[in-house]
Amino acid sequence: MVGETLASRYEILEKVGDGGMALVYSAKDQLLSRVVAVKILRSQFADDEQFVERFRREARSAASLSHPNIVNIYDVGQQGSIHYIVMEYVQGTNLHDLIREHGQFPQEFIVSVGKQIAMALAHAHYHGIIHRDIKPHNILITEEGRVKVTDFGIAQAMSATNLTQTGMVLGSVRYFSPEQAKGAAVQAASDLYSLGIVLYEMITGQPPFRGESAIAIALQQIQDTPEPLRNLRPELDAELEDLVLKLLSKDPKDRPRSAEEVVRIFQRIERRLTVVTDVEGDVDQTLPLPPVDLVGKGGWGLARSKRKQSKKKQSKKEPRKRSKALVVLVIFLVLGALTYAAVRIIPEVLFPDDVRVPDIVGLHEMEALRVLRDVDLVLKVDQRMFDNEVPAGYIISQDPLPGRMVKQYRDVLVRVSQGPEEVEMPSFLGMTLREAKVALTQAGFVEGESEEVYDPEARPGIVLEQRPEPGEIVAKGTAVSLVLSKAAEPFALPDFRGQDFELVKQQLSSLGLPLGNSWPEYSTIYPAGRVIEQNPAPGSLVEQGWPIDFVYSQGAPVPPAEEPEVEKTPEETQWIQENLWSTKEVTIDVPPGPSQEIVILVIDDFGAREVYRETHKGGTRVVRTIQGRGKDARFQVYLGGRQFLDRAFQE
Repeated sequence: MVGETLASRYEILEKVGDGGMALVYSAKDQLLSRVVAVKILRSQFADDEQFVERFRREARSAASLSHPNIVNIYDVGQQGSIHYIVMEYVQGTNLHDLIREHGQFPQEFIVSVGKQIAMALAHAHYHGIIHRDIKPHNILITEEGRVKVTDFGIAQAMSATNLTQTGMVLGSVRYFSPEQAKGAAVQAASDLYSLGIVLYEMITGQPPFRGESAIAIALQQIQDTPEPLRNLRPELDAELEDLVLKLLSKDPKDRPRSAEEVVRIFQRIERRLTVVTDVEGDVDQTLPLPPVDLVGKGGWGLARSKRKQSKKKQSKKEPRKRSKALVVLVIFLVLGALTYAAVRIIPEVLFPDDVRVPDIVGLHEMEALRVLRDVDLVLKVDQRMFDNEVPAGYIISQDPLPGRMVKQYRDVLVRVSQGPEEVEMPSFLGMTLREAKVALTQAGFVEGESEEVYDPEARPGIVLEQRPEPGEIVAKGTAVSLVLSKAAEPFALPDFRGQDFELVKQQLSSLGLPLGNSWPEYSTIYPAGRVIEQNPAPGSLVEQGWPIDFVYSQGAPVPPAEEPEVEKTPEETQWIQENLWSTKEVTIDVPPGPSQEIVILVIDDFGAREVYRETHKGGTRVVRTIQGRGKDARFQVYLGGRQFLDRAFQE
């Protein structure tokens, strides 16, 4: 391509880069006489019409971005089978090469680069554009230290194409967010996670997750926690470490709310690292008085008065020609001053120069005033508002945004923090959890952690305690932790089988357990009035207030007196079969060896229920008599967790 001209305008000079998706050349824009960068798609992508169309659409969208930390896109075009985009040419190197050359970086450099990347993301996210591929390869740094983020919108086009080149996949997946690794929808928080990976690599010299395949790295992004930064950089600033860990949160909701918030955090860290003196404590804000003119007091004033009178007498004797010459001289001086004003001052007032808006977010109001004054801009407070994160007197936001080019003497509107709003903590005691949540939200607070404790005098779900306590003066937006009452601790249900049913009812009452359903059954095993079965089963964990169901014995069935056999109708025969009680003696031989648990289930007209569960030594024999109701009654035997027997009572 060297020597060729695209669109009769861009003369290719030399190859300056080689990526997995495109080749990058420097070129001369013959129309505007400037050097630009031309990115030409590789043939495997240029032949994919769907990809090319999506690529051009996203590139045009990214071309709408205009920010000093974003590589500008000038043009998108096609010449024959060649698809290209024309971008700003950046003199410098990319962050990937710098990391490979230097490894770890000083904290001041990390904060400066991170802040500029976050500013670029904030501008793009404001315009609805998500990068999707933030990585050191796409971060350029000029010789003056200016960060330029490139390839906005290109990753969106690439996501629609099946990329099978291993180098490309590995190169990007190291910086993927968990939601990208899962194939879920990508939001602005995904770019913040990738920024956290880049910062981690700048701090430690290596990315937090590494592997031999893209799948292995993707699984780490979803599941693993990176090695703590303090293990690798013990001297690391605590707030910088906390910011990186928040950016690397697996859940997007746990990351900073926006790139603008990340910018503000970086600014706080930057001020602390550079040891900026507190403006309010060290600057004398009083205006100096004008110097006092001591001439005119005492003898000096008298002598000067006499000299004036003497000169006055002499001036009357001078000829009138000298007076006329003085008038002419004054007129020429006035005309000269007016001419100078017309040539120099008036154009400056009517046609002021363009200046770049500095970044004053996070600065104190007085400091921001001086910074704007240095570039001939005017600070104007648009709003003073409460803010729980920004200290009182510091700038929350500005308009125009940093980096914009505006005319001199323009107003820069700012919102200034009044600090957190302090209010009296209301009482949520005695409310249910739902009522407390609604009340604290309406009062301007957020829900903190909740815990449960048992209180026999309070019904479950009632607020017993709160932190902060009622009446305390706290900042609005404070998290409120609640202590709720809960039911009694669960306990193991006793085994009531074989006991007198009337006595069991009394035991239930003392345990705080109500009687549920109860059914009588004929039994050849249990005498009348004894409990045959219970639900839940013995040993189950229950809480006070849980109903307990029982099956109790009504004795053995009484054989009917001998009567002349009467032929039964088919309906009578079916009813007898369906209501027939069957008794079965089950014998289980436990194999020699370790002890095993034996479980017997009965499935009949009453449903499925467990009638026996015990652990027996190996080599023993267990004999158990069971009952089932109905013609389809079955029983199952489980030995050591596996089904050993499944038969009908009638077999």
